[in-house]
Amino acid sequence: MTYFRRLSNLLALGAMLTSGAIVSSLLVSSTAVAQEPTSRASTETSADLAQSGPSPSISPADNPNISFRRPLRVTNIRVPIDRQFRRSEYFFTLDFPADAVEPLQKLTFEQIEGVSYPRYHPGDSYALGADRNPLPITATDNDDTRTVTVEFDPPVEPGQQVTVALGARNPRDGIYLYRLTAFPVGATEGQYAGIERFNIYAPSRRDRFFYRSFSH
Repeated sequence: MTYFRRLSNLLALGAMLTSGAIVSSLLVSSTAVAQEPTSRASTETSADLAQSGPSPSISPADNPNISFRRPLRVTNIRVPIDRQFRRSEYFFTLDFPADAVEPLQKLTFEQIEGVSYPRYHPGDSYALGADRNPLPITATDNDDTRTVTVEFDPPVEPGQQVTVALGARNPRDGIYLYRLTAFPVGATEGQYAGIERFNIYAPSRRDRFFYRSFSH
């Protein structure tokens, strides 16, 4: 009787040990399955980052957001000969502060008011910088947009006064408004530099008399 009782106890103990081993095996398998996607995802993410490489940099020449830290401002305009249809020069003077930082590449002069449009002579236009030293420019005229564009080559460094003289034949008498826009080197959009006005007058009888007398 004692023998059978011991045998029964041994069989029960063996069954318990076998059941525990199965449970442990299941737990280990579940843990491995749960961890596998995380490890795989981490590996794939690292690979993707490695393939993507560094972010491309934007060079100043392609950067539309470049701007003067302190913009230029037109301070004066002068028209020495202000009678209609006479040849003259339009002098625009701008303050180019030192803390603008960026050099000046281009200026545009857009006529925003006026009954007619001057006949510009881009070849007769010129610019002066510090101490009235000449600044090399290229001037172009667009009749459709009523805009004169002046490009500086080389660009003008900040910290000086810039005067641009546009050679033209005056339009008919009236009031004329011009909006100036300044472009730093590499910029695709300019910055407002001011609006200036000048008047063109019809000649008086005395002016007509002297003009006819000395023109023959």
